[in-house]
Amino acid sequence: MRKPKINGRTFLVYLLGNVILACGVCLNTKTFLGVSPVISVAYNASIILEVSIGQATFVYYCLLILLQFVLLKHKFERFQFLQVFAGFLSSFFIEIFDKLLVVPDDLTWRLFSLLLAITLTGIGASITVAMKILPNPADALAHTVGLVSHKSFGFGKNLLDVICILVSISLGLVFRQDLLGIGIGTVVAMFLTGRIIAICHPWSESAYQHLVEKQISR
Repeated sequence: MRKPKINGRTFLVYLLGNVILACGVCLNTKTFLGVSPVISVAYNASIILEVSIGQATFVYYCLLILLQFVLLKHKFERFQFLQVFAGFLSSFFIEIFDKLLVVPDDLTWRLFSLLLAITLTGIGASITVAMKILPNPADALAHTVGLVSHKSFGFGKNLLDVICILVSISLGLVFRQDLLGIGIGTVVAMFLTGRIIAICHPWSESAYQHLVEKQISR
């Protein structure tokens, strides 16, 4: 992972990506059809420990950074600890959207909200990665898992999603004898989010190149 190079324009777009990503993740939880895999562990922790989803997500992201450190060992570069900032941004915006977003009880609206949530999550993830500043800790861990297993980022993402779902199921059954936040929406998000990212990423990378070239020409 390269050390981030930051300029004002790419940072503003990066912030926008974080807002979109947080909105998508939070909207996913509001459908009550199942939260996205990557946030499922934090969602379970927030219910079990009776803390806000934003607080649980921040602590969870910090743990993901420590996992990267354990997996990469001496290859883990110090600047990667700055992912704490990316984790804080995501958690902060999730906390805000958790208070603002409301999804109607009607099943049709919940299904529409689920698809919108997955779309926003994919777009936001694509933008934040394309700006080459600081990855979301979950995306960074997925990259690390793919690296240490000598596989692709996509493989690491899929494996991490499966692990998160299994951990979430275990937490829910052990502490509440129930499946907390795991449902059809979780499965749909696991399969569709990556596809949305793949569709959006060429546009996001093109936007990054445009911003960089505009900065150089000034």
